[in-house]
Amino acid sequence: MADNHSQHSTSSPPKEANPEQKRYRTFDNTFMKILVNCSLSLIPIVGILFVLNIHQQLGLVFFNEQYFGLFFALILFGIFLVIPAAKNASLTKVPWYDWLLALSGLVVGGYLLIYYPDIMLMIGQVTTERFILCVIAVLLVLEAIRRMLGIILLSIVAAFISYGFLAPYLPGVLRGSGTAPDQLFNYLYLDPNAMMSMLDLASTIGLVFILFGQILIYMKGGDILNDIALFLFGRFRGGPAKGSILGSTFIGSVTGNPVSNVLLTGNVTIPLMKRNGFNSTQAGAVESVASTGGQIIPPVMGIAAFIIAESLGVPYVEVAIAAIIPAILYYLCLFLQVDFIAAKRGLDGLKSYMLPSLKGILKVVWLIIPSFGSLVYFLFIVGYTPALSGMYASIIAFFTLGVFQSYIRKQLFTKLFDILFGTGKLMLEITIVLAAAGIVMGVTGITGLGFNIGMLLQGLADYGLLTLLIVSAGVCIILGMGMPSVAAYAVVAVLVAPTLIDLGVQPLAAHLFVFYFAIVSNFTPPIAVACFAAAPIAQESPHKIGFRAMQLGLVAYIVPFLFVFAPELLISVDGSQSWTATGITLVTAAFACYLLAMGVEGYLFDHLTTPKRLFLFVIAGCLFFPYSIWEYSWILNYSAFIIGILFIISEWKFRNKEKDYQPADPSENYGLQKDQP
Repeated sequence: MADNHSQHSTSSPPKEANPEQKRYRTFDNTFMKILVNCSLSLIPIVGILFVLNIHQQLGLVFFNEQYFGLFFALILFGIFLVIPAAKNASLTKVPWYDWLLALSGLVVGGYLLIYYPDIMLMIGQVTTERFILCVIAVLLVLEAIRRMLGIILLSIVAAFISYGFLAPYLPGVLRGSGTAPDQLFNYLYLDPNAMMSMLDLASTIGLVFILFGQILIYMKGGDILNDIALFLFGRFRGGPAKGSILGSTFIGSVTGNPVSNVLLTGNVTIPLMKRNGFNSTQAGAVESVASTGGQIIPPVMGIAAFIIAESLGVPYVEVAIAAIIPAILYYLCLFLQVDFIAAKRGLDGLKSYMLPSLKGILKVVWLIIPSFGSLVYFLFIVGYTPALSGMYASIIAFFTLGVFQSYIRKQLFTKLFDILFGTGKLMLEITIVLAAAGIVMGVTGITGLGFNIGMLLQGLADYGLLTLLIVSAGVCIILGMGMPSVAAYAVVAVLVAPTLIDLGVQPLAAHLFVFYFAIVSNFTPPIAVACFAAAPIAQESPHKIGFRAMQLGLVAYIVPFLFVFAPELLISVDGSQSWTATGITLVTAAFACYLLAMGVEGYLFDHLTTPKRLFLFVIAGCLFFPYSIWEYSWILNYSAFIIGILFIISEWKFRNKEKDYQPADPSENYGLQKDQP
């Protein structure tokens, strides 16, 4: 049995940070405590039963949409019970109007649960009763967006709904199809191409992987992952930062939320980096970029990756495999930059006594392997759906982490409640984000806005695909500022991705392009939400952290362009790609990342002058130029590769030459040795 695995654990079961305490109501009343605990815990319970098809085994037959209605009812009920309407509202009592909204949520969701078989038979015939309930459902979602996600996303969704009414009266490219109010709201709430499709995603795949993450976190799986990362990299130059990158990536891949990840792991990793010699800005930026990148790491990527699979009608496995090489380049460049920062500042690794022991790691590493191993097995080898694969992996994780750790086993039922309650609580925001995305998708579809925007963007394409990609990237980043990346992706994907595909970009490359730029908005100023989360921990300005994070995550702005023009970087499951082109492009891109990191940090064996750094940027740009885009690209790639190697050799020789001429007496060293910054 594995007991307390290490004193170096970094992610204890999450406690509410002060902002979260002010966000959610806490009740002294016993009845309210029981009601809230039961209603939020019921969200994952009904989800688990549905995903495991328990109802079919019991001989119960009902439509999936009926389950979506029950799930939606519990979500709305929970939101209006625990999220106050304003900052100055009571945090201990539920006012009458929130009771009214909560009960209304039960009604609109219950309507689907009870009456969907009849609704399906007359989906186009909107009765007065159904019209009123659909309007209430949409208004409840808007109010939930305001409370949970703020005014920015509310304004965007409200603007799209308004467009649904005004489309026939607008000029030019904005002119769209007119829709009667009853048909519009009926479509937004009940049509499978609008909110219903997003409720499907939230109540199955989204719920399962949030549950998986909560099991790992509450049962010390996160601690084990962080200890493994620190053990592997902590002893090397800049080790705490490298270990933090790996640990934050592990945790970020299962939480799927950069802000939550920063709050969860950053409380330990950021102070650890600062103690090792990284300044506050660097520590906060490293954590922000690493936590954000967790969404692009297979096998568990952000929820937006599942939307990509749903949108393209391809297995999630295909999306995950395609994302492998871009993710490698992202983290390779981040690791290299951290290494150069550590070298420039003369930072050593941690002492052996500060690291988790090998004995301690070996005692617990086997506990975490079945969790991820089973997920990979069910998802990639057996070929189960993502929801079912994640559910089986969650059950295995709960068993291995719960039964074989004595200190967890002693409080197993308490942990089980914490996991269910925590999952339900997180699902409130995830579901509303996806419901908002569903409304945007619905308006775009029913009015023809997507087609009109496509025509407008095709006009931009007259100036070249690169121009269109740059504009699309800017739109993604702007929409993603202060907004969850899944919502930013969903909004831009329906507007931009189809046009990119029409212009010849591979469908998967087009959606991953939008996905990447929706994600990097998390560390792109001025509203870099991951950096704002890291700022109070690092005790530094979020804007300083944001601009430093942009430097550390610079390759994330380059890689999406790279795989659009060089789709061989996206591994295809059918093996139809040219592996020669893939290999050459990967090698040149990896070397370009090395030179880019060198140029950004201004260090190799010693500090680099500005002309040398600019030279490195040019060489890196030549290496990033895709091998397959032009018949003479290989000349540019090979020439840049050789020049880059010669540059490194010359710097190494110059450094050794300086050492040979170093005065023996330090007092005679007339300033030849540079001070450490």
